[in-house]
Amino acid sequence: MKILHVWDQASTASVIAKWQRKIGHQTAVIKNSKHDKLKDTSYYGGFIPKNKYLFVLQAIKMAKKFDIIHLHDAWFMVVPLKILYPKKKIIMHYHGSMVRDELKGKSMRLKWEKLVDSIIVATPDLIELEYSKQPYYIPNPVDTELFCTQNIIANEDYGLILLKKNQSLSRTRQELHKRHPDIDLFTLNEKVEYSEFPNVMAHYSYYVDLPIINGKLIHANSVTGLQAMSMGLKVISWDYSITNSLPDYHRPENVVREIDKIYSGRFCRFCRFCRFCRADQQ
Repeated sequence: MKILHVWDQASTASVIAKWQRKIGHQTAVIKNSKHDKLKDTSYYGGFIPKNKYLFVLQAIKMAKKFDIIHLHDAWFMVVPLKILYPKKKIIMHYHGSMVRDELKGKSMRLKWEKLVDSIIVATPDLIELEYSKQPYYIPNPVDTELFCTQNIIANEDYGLILLKKNQSLSRTRQELHKRHPDIDLFTLNEKVEYSEFPNVMAHYSYYVDLPIINGKLIHANSVTGLQAMSMGLKVISWDYSITNSLPDYHRPENVVREIDKIYSGRFCRFCRFCRFCRADQQ
């Protein structure tokens, strides 16, 4: 299949596209350069138009050559793509903030969603939100080749956290120390390019995955938390449990297998929200 990924949230589209190529698909990823500040899409060779107008025009032009158009949070692209290419399959894939923090435009999103073939959500908490049709839950993948366990030089009891907008380091540290008082918590004051981030994380024993958005602790692991697991760091999740290995359902080869089922209409209808179809595991 020929698959175009439009937009790239936290490199997930690029990782999916990379592993889809490994199983024989032809893929491409396109994202506006304004949102490639960490060079994540660039790292994977994606198309990076210089502004939002060129992005829209280039995406529409590229879509003509692909069988499937996989939109990542870019629901605003649904109508023009469906008008120009009514027979092409369009997948809408939500990764979090676009629907979780939605303050306006919900009615428009729900109306346009009716035109897509399938909706995917990337974290379990998103399943409970409102959509025009029932979504599939497909876990976020991690590039296990980039975020691997080699060259870990972590300082014992050093913990790293990437703070969300308006999230307080001191308050998060206080909450963390109620359960894990020995962890010395740090954050980054400067942006780090995507390809260099494994080297940065390798200096910490822990990654503290406590994302607080709009004053609410999100009950889901962030992509960064999953990347830390893949490297073997001890990751403290929203329930304060500690995990130091990546669950199999976040491994990219398993994620693209499940996405392929949605593309072809073979995703199990009886366990739609399960991580993997039990029949395939027997």
